[in-house]
Amino acid sequence: MIDCSHDPVELRGARWKAVQRGLRLANSYLGTVLIAWFYALWALIGLILCLVFIPMAIMGKSNAFEKGLNPIALYGLVVPLALMVAATWAVKLFSRLLWCAIPEPLMAAFLALASVMGRLCVVIGVVYLWLRGGPWGKGLLLPEVIACSGVAWLGLVAEWSFIRTLLHEFIPAANPTQSSDELNHAQDSAGEAERVTEPHKERILRRDLGAWFKSRFPRGYKLVVWILLPLGYVTISSLSANGDPRAVPEAILRLAVIAPVILQTFWIPSDKLQSLIHAFSQTTPVK
Repeated sequence: MIDCSHDPVELRGARWKAVQRGLRLANSYLGTVLIAWFYALWALIGLILCLVFIPMAIMGKSNAFEKGLNPIALYGLVVPLALMVAATWAVKLFSRLLWCAIPEPLMAAFLALASVMGRLCVVIGVVYLWLRGGPWGKGLLLPEVIACSGVAWLGLVAEWSFIRTLLHEFIPAANPTQSSDELNHAQDSAGEAERVTEPHKERILRRDLGAWFKSRFPRGYKLVVWILLPLGYVTISSLSANGDPRAVPEAILRLAVIAPVILQTFWIPSDKLQSLIHAFSQTTPVK
């Protein structure tokens, strides 16, 4: 539902259509799907190469195999994967540029601009590391790069606030025109669905624990998936690689520095964006 306080004629302007296109681009999974398929293809190729490597290692020709594999891995895997990630990131940047066309509310325009600035700081940080040279692992701990990452984190917060602002502005939390009969019907339907699924509650082995945990503890699920699991993975991998507990804080800091790039490329709050797209399409007909 669209808030009645907004004039539908104003939402049909070119600037509102640009915002709608930006929301659709931000909600696109095309780049992520292509990257996933490409990675899966190379996982299969890796298994085949392992079968080739085993007999060559037995014959003592592993060095020749590794020398021939290095350019294939570089130009066949790393470079195409990097180009697809860069293209996906650029599309998401363009979508945020379209967000800046929003004429009102003014706070949303400022948040969209802050989002673009956060993404441009990633470019500044990458160019700085490229011109500086040297190992990228150590370069991630430089104050200039950490500052760019901090601004990128603020840009992500601005994106989330932009979406929340539009949701609050154009999608009311409750529909006051909904009749009591509809509410009672919805409650009866929910109760019936609960009774239907109740016999399955005892079948623990058949229950989707991930979906149950997500529905039962949504905030805890986000904490585990977005924070605890990445930190645990980085900690374990750092300990297995170095064996020095003092290297763990640096590994976590590197993760915090590069995390904005990952989120800017792959983070898609699809449910909220889909609600906004649906709300805008009701007032902004696509020609």
